[in-house]
Amino acid sequence: HREVPPLRHSAPREAKGSKRLTSVSRERVKGMGDQPPQQVPTGDLPLVTDLVKEHQAVLDAVRRRPEVASILQPQHDDLFILRYVLSFRGDVVKVATAIKQAIEWRRDNAAVLARIDELQMEVRQIIPTGMLPWRTSQGQPIQVAIPFAVDSKVWSTKSEQWHHEAGISNREVAYRICDQLTRESGRLVKMVMIQDLTGLSLGFAMANSKLMQNQGKLSKLSEFLFPQLVATVVITHPPSFVSTLYKMVGAVVSERLMKKMKLAESTDKLCQYASLSPDKVPHFLGGKYHWDADWVPPRVKASNGAPPMILPQESSRSTDSPSSRKAVGISFKGFM
Repeated sequence: HREVPPLRHSAPREAKGSKRLTSVSRERVKGMGDQPPQQVPTGDLPLVTDLVKEHQAVLDAVRRRPEVASILQPQHDDLFILRYVLSFRGDVVKVATAIKQAIEWRRDNAAVLARIDELQMEVRQIIPTGMLPWRTSQGQPIQVAIPFAVDSKVWSTKSEQWHHEAGISNREVAYRICDQLTRESGRLVKMVMIQDLTGLSLGFAMANSKLMQNQGKLSKLSEFLFPQLVATVVITHPPSFVSTLYKMVGAVVSERLMKKMKLAESTDKLCQYASLSPDKVPHFLGGKYHWDADWVPPRVKASNGAPPMILPQESSRSTDSPSSRKAVGISFKGFM
């Protein structure tokens, strides 16, 4: 791989097995499933050096802000700050505030971050989430989640704190992967997320509304902990109340995230949005790849591989009550 050209305040690359958050070892990348093959992102992704040059004045202004001037460390290099600059559109005050929140949160929750690998081993057996063993045509990693194909009895017995830490672990691993690939390639790499909504029902969302609210809190944390993480969110196998669901989601998530969300009405659309050929799309998503990953539930593996389709609007149950909007809206938001 080509190394990222040196950035100011950038700490030396650490040896395999390092615990440092901004440079991830191969072993730590495996935390969310199969390790994608080595593939340098293509020229379609922006060069980090070009972005740094473009935003250099803002980067310098952020470093001078009193909120962060005394807490920035060598590992908080140009790339670290750049992600915030891009996410908050160059607003120096918002960038500095978010960075301060992130540094303080990571300091106060160091024990949780130290257990990420352990958490991932458990999370993958309860909330089906993993990494495809290859990347998009641009070299971006792809996370597949089937968050509602869970054993509801086991899922609901876990504490709110466990669900909170589980959500953090999924996002943290994804963030580390993107950071590593960005530093190796010199191009800004983000994650493509495929959300398979198999199993999502209004009853499920309402029965677990308390835990769903906890998931909703994770979305707010993600705003300052994981900037520039998501490239695209591809939705497959939506429930029958999909039109109502989209209205609910639009009311609780940012406009930027809504623009990144793509509803795959067919396998062809999924391939287009995720930049994958059919032979690299898992069979349970309508593709030709028979994925035998240990985290994929047996009943999902045994599915007939029908293309993701939007079913007719369900009329027998109301999805327009305040409680229904809250339950479904929060459930969807929490898994982004």
